[in-house]
Amino acid sequence: MASFDACRAKMEKEEISQSAISAFESTFNSLVSGNTGIIPESTITPSPDLVSADSISLEPDTTLLSETVVLKLNGGLGTGMGLDKAKSLLKVKGDDTFLDLTAKQIMKMREEFGTNVKFMLMNSFSTSADTLEYLSGKYPEFASEEGLEMLQNKVPKIDATTFQPATCESNPSNEWCPPGHGDLYAALVGSGRLDALLEGGFKYMFVSNSDNLGATLDLKILTHFAKSDAPFMMECCERTENDKKGGHLAVRNSDGQLILRESAMCADEDEPAFQDITKHRFFNTNNLWIRLDKLKEIIDKFGGFIPLPMIKNNKTVDPKDDSSQKVVQLETAMGAAIECFEGASAIVVPRTRFAPVKKCNDLLLLRSDAYVVTDDFRMVLNPACGGTAPVMAIDSKKYKLVDKLEAATAGGIPSLVNCKRLTIKGLVRMSKKTSFVGEVSVVNTSDEAKFIPVGEVKDTSLDLTDSPGLGALKPTAVATAPIDGQKPGTSGLRKKTKVFMGEHYLNNFVQSTFDAVVASGTVLSEGSLVIGGDGRYFNDTAIQTIIKMGVANGVKRFWIGENGLLSTPAVSAVIRERGPVWQKAYGAFILTASHNPGGPEEDFGIKYNCENGGPAPEKVTNEIYKNTTTIKSYNMCTDFPAVDINKVGTTVVKSDDGSSEVTVEVISATEAHVSLLKTIFDFDDIKALLDRDDFTMVYDTMFGVNGPYSKAVFVDELGQPESTCMNSTPKDDFGGLHADPNLTYAKELVEIMGLDRKGMKIDVGDRKVPSFGAAADGDGDRNMILGSQFFVTPSDSLAIIAAYADAIPFFRVQGGLKGVARSMPTSGAVYLVA
Repeated sequence: MASFDACRAKMEKEEISQSAISAFESTFNSLVSGNTGIIPESTITPSPDLVSADSISLEPDTTLLSETVVLKLNGGLGTGMGLDKAKSLLKVKGDDTFLDLTAKQIMKMREEFGTNVKFMLMNSFSTSADTLEYLSGKYPEFASEEGLEMLQNKVPKIDATTFQPATCESNPSNEWCPPGHGDLYAALVGSGRLDALLEGGFKYMFVSNSDNLGATLDLKILTHFAKSDAPFMMECCERTENDKKGGHLAVRNSDGQLILRESAMCADEDEPAFQDITKHRFFNTNNLWIRLDKLKEIIDKFGGFIPLPMIKNNKTVDPKDDSSQKVVQLETAMGAAIECFEGASAIVVPRTRFAPVKKCNDLLLLRSDAYVVTDDFRMVLNPACGGTAPVMAIDSKKYKLVDKLEAATAGGIPSLVNCKRLTIKGLVRMSKKTSFVGEVSVVNTSDEAKFIPVGEVKDTSLDLTDSPGLGALKPTAVATAPIDGQKPGTSGLRKKTKVFMGEHYLNNFVQSTFDAVVASGTVLSEGSLVIGGDGRYFNDTAIQTIIKMGVANGVKRFWIGENGLLSTPAVSAVIRERGPVWQKAYGAFILTASHNPGGPEEDFGIKYNCENGGPAPEKVTNEIYKNTTTIKSYNMCTDFPAVDINKVGTTVVKSDDGSSEVTVEVISATEAHVSLLKTIFDFDDIKALLDRDDFTMVYDTMFGVNGPYSKAVFVDELGQPESTCMNSTPKDDFGGLHADPNLTYAKELVEIMGLDRKGMKIDVGDRKVPSFGAAADGDGDRNMILGSQFFVTPSDSLAIIAAYADAIPFFRVQGGLKGVARSMPTSGAVYLVA
């Protein structure tokens, strides 16, 4: 028999607990001994009738709550549904995720019964970080609780031929797999949590899956479990046709012990009996009640672990490569522990306690009005459904992944409360304005998603194959591959213009950004997307590309700066200040390489600013970069018409089927920003200064984006001559100059102000030098200040602003500045005035 030594050494090297190693050794020995894990039909008897939860007449005992811990299994990523984060973070009802509703359930119970019901999560290494970050942000009271998290272990994949640990040199993480939720018991022991709970006076544990929102701590069931003195109790539901392929409860003939038989434990010849729901009537909901003191006894009895039946899964070491090494992944199920507890019991519960999400069918149903959230945050079937949930038969090939379902329901979730059965074959698009009634079948054999009509769709079969489609709004997935070097910095992604003009380069980065923004929780169809830049070469082409990609990714409204221009500060103003609430911008693409030179042989850049007007946070930029390394396709509406970005106005493009429309609004590049400036500064006081005979100024915008703003402010608002504004017509190559506002590159201004490139005075003869001079960089977020024959360093200009902040109305009404920030070392002047 193959030795376990190599597995033990591999696990010890990873500092996996002895309890987990012993548990894995038990399943390993089952494998190498030839045990198939099969439970023949001839060795079992159907489970007898069980106590029904509805028949329990005990008075609920609230004192038991202080002895009870609620644990949610939260180790799954939902990879089968196309997710790469904790499944519990998937939105299930409105903006609430599974984790939101679970947290609210616990908080409601604590509030209702005035006791601090203990809550725990069994996370995996894959779900821990996302889950704890989410809880810390929304429910800090949970995140700070001692013992909240317990980590699931990992076990080696086994070479199917040698029974030794599998290897994968290209990606060593592929050498490991999760051990199934049967790892609960080893994790409780190995982490020390079982002993800690017992020492803390906890006696009962209620365990359930994080995606089952019907599984709440029911006080009546808890009381029944406590009074029964059973060491272990499984909640079961009666099997229906929909459940016939799932595991069932049975009695082992040899000792009369209740056991759980999963589908992987059934021989092919026994499948008809296995799926006979009149014979094997009950299935495991994975809602378990455990006496912790009895669990401790069982674990001690077996030497630190529970010997659970083996579940064998034949896989490849690289799940994405079918030609890679064949391996066996060994798992156990926590419900199978029922056979280890003498006196274990089971109870029949209503379907309201079983509402898991395993497929997109389930998710669509829960998101619809067929399910409602109760006052105590349980997800239950809508009473209007009459006690029977609609049967969902959504095309499993087209809608296996969540992103495909969300694309189909971008127009909202249809009403299902009066639906008996919904069958969908092919690609469709749904609307919240559609109500399915009775039995409805929808077919579309074309390769384009077709729109299901709004209104009541009752007891009918629809063939949408020849129906009109989206026309110009039809998205296309364009195949691509990762391109090296697309890691954005704090200022976005900057490369040579010709690099951005290369095939797929801009597209890959834009798609990766859209995907990262969606992953952060932003709904692209709600609100507006802003696009603008500093006017450099390739700006106009990039804008048209981003519009076409935005439409394909679900954006419904765009705000584009006139002539494609928006300074970086103006973008922030547009995001924060423009539009009614329902049109508010959630972010912006800014096309700039800042002060870098522009032109076909020079630089181009792109960055994303988020809903607060500032740069995307590091978490989002990291996600963007990660996406660029794995991208396989990008979305594009190739037939969307080009927009005239040189003229303020609105373009509305409607789909052929009338189901959707996209609005592209070319907005004044200056209006929002100038309006904001007028609320910050006293324009009357500034005008009075500029109108004085002894004061003159010049502002050099270096052929960059700030030219239109300089004219809007100094000429249109403050009535100064156009000569005040220097180099104020934006050029795509910045006039062949380097739009960096310093003594070297703003040399024309520097000379006018009577200085040399070192900031020293020069002989100006009788020429009158302006009183004040300033320059801005290409995208308008950097500046240089000059006086008459003197240079003000950036650090000193910051000190001047800090010293005289009370002269600025915006700061004065707030009691002055609260602080200043800097991104580089500054002179001591800032310290003197701060």
